[in-house]
Amino acid sequence: MKVSIIGGGAIGLLVAYYLKINKKEPVIYTRSAEQAEALGKSGLTYINVEGLPYNVKVEAKPIEEFSGRESYCIITVKQTAIKDLQWLGDHKEISCLFLQNGISHLSFIDNMPHKQVSIGVVEHGAVKENHTTVHHLGVGRIKLSSYRGNAHFEWKSLLNSNSSLVKIEEVWETMVYEKLVMNACINPLTAILRVTNGELLSNNYAFSIMKKLYDETISALNLIDRREALWKELLILCRNTSLNRSSMLKSVESGQQTEIDSITGEIIKRAITLKIDTPYSRFVYEAVKALDRRG
Repeated sequence: MKVSIIGGGAIGLLVAYYLKINKKEPVIYTRSAEQAEALGKSGLTYINVEGLPYNVKVEAKPIEEFSGRESYCIITVKQTAIKDLQWLGDHKEISCLFLQNGISHLSFIDNMPHKQVSIGVVEHGAVKENHTTVHHLGVGRIKLSSYRGNAHFEWKSLLNSNSSLVKIEEVWETMVYEKLVMNACINPLTAILRVTNGELLSNNYAFSIMKKLYDETISALNLIDRREALWKELLILCRNTSLNRSSMLKSVESGQQTEIDSITGEIIKRAITLKIDTPYSRFVYEAVKALDRRG
């Protein structure tokens, strides 16, 4: 079975590898023809957490060649590129799975004509080293839920393996907002300080700021009853992905636009509605926006 993947970033390549070892045939649609050509010639190289490389053959095409031929489609592009996928509406018969940080893509999904739309969050740490290589830095889970329709169990069968644990969440809001907590506490801070996830734990000053961001975030999202449990999950995530450089940090380093609006921007919006002060969130938001503008 062929499964299309829109996006040739770290998550797109990681998911493609999991599909391949699950005896499926991923078709990776990339922004550049150069990356598609490189993947076609050299294959996809996956480097595991022990540093051992594995190479698999994959099919890759420039995004302009997407035709909706594959019945299942995984969208892994960043929030900043979601708005460029309006043409997906021309292929309403396919089943879509969105894997993004933040929550801005939810409004995009609401306007899609598709009957089967699932959403997920990725807890793995991974970095794209070049056009054809993804380095797995931290093993986690992929959580899935149906946003519309009931295709989440089909997606689990496609992606679940000994190497990639997939967990079904019955309530998508819980899954998405809990991941938003993690992103809001880790991504902006690592981008500003230019540090790995693990350094947020080892640096006392960074740790203190992360705790204040955490308190503001769970208040804005009405997750006070999950305060202790989510804090433990945040610390575990930082440890499990200690060597990972967040996607926001990598965007800043490469001069690309970050996903700050879809992450901290959404936290601030909800805080305003609830009349909650979020001074630390506002600071990291403006600091990252300044870095965006500089890039």
